[in-house]
Amino acid sequence: MNKRRQLILISVLALGLFALLKSLPDTHCALLHVDHQPVLDRGLEFCGVNEQANFYSPKDLQFPVKAEIKFNQKDGELRLVKTDGKLYYDYEIGISHTQKVHLHLKQNTGRNDYIHLHPVSDDFGVWRFKFPEEFLKGNPGGALQAYVDFVPLRSGRTILAEAYGTWSNESELGDRVSRNKIVSLNTNTYKTGESATLRVKLASGGTSQALKLKPIMGTLGHAVIFSTDPKKTGYAHMHPSLEGQEYESQPTLAFKLKLPAAGDYEIWINIDDGANDYLVAPLRVTN
Repeated sequence: MNKRRQLILISVLALGLFALLKSLPDTHCALLHVDHQPVLDRGLEFCGVNEQANFYSPKDLQFPVKAEIKFNQKDGELRLVKTDGKLYYDYEIGISHTQKVHLHLKQNTGRNDYIHLHPVSDDFGVWRFKFPEEFLKGNPGGALQAYVDFVPLRSGRTILAEAYGTWSNESELGDRVSRNKIVSLNTNTYKTGESATLRVKLASGGTSQALKLKPIMGTLGHAVIFSTDPKKTGYAHMHPSLEGQEYESQPTLAFKLKLPAAGDYEIWINIDDGANDYLVAPLRVTN
């Protein structure tokens, strides 16, 4: 190949790489959601009208980071390892949705459970976290699938990673206790690949008490989708869109999602009514 052709080929490849990089999302929400156009209401951030979340498998996306996780009885450690073997330190990671690192733990054995944590880094690049008492109570431990998302300051782009571990806890099996409940879950479609709006109506566990949602990580709630088949790893992390029913006595949160492959899933809702609470409902996606 002569020099002229080499220069043309290099130029084409460079332009292609530039276009690919430009097309990549450049914020936390732009990756976990398609078109981030936030709506602000009463100081809280809601997803935009045209925004929807996607179901991602971090392992398939092959980001340049490896998550290593270790569980103790009441706490744990997370290491975010770069391709050169060095760790991500606190000063290298930006804040997204009020926190630096978001750790989603899906429990697949022992008890069906989920928790959203925010590890804090020590001086050596080890991100430490503690299990809250409501997660420990009645939980004998089991297999935990970990999903991590964070934004390195250098690139400004979200990185996803996943890891797997086994956790043991000295507790007899008991049900996950929620103070509130899901009244209904409705969607405009259940078909794979289509854009769905999942409307989740919530109520207080009390007979007539109104459920007043408080801000949690800058919005009124978070939702995560997991497959019920532990072999189908991946998740979708969603924030509500503003539709006007969020402040009613039985509030409804609307989450927009491009439905994943057909199968059975769970939607976990994380809200704050004065303290953290987790609710779960089944979701079946069809062909």
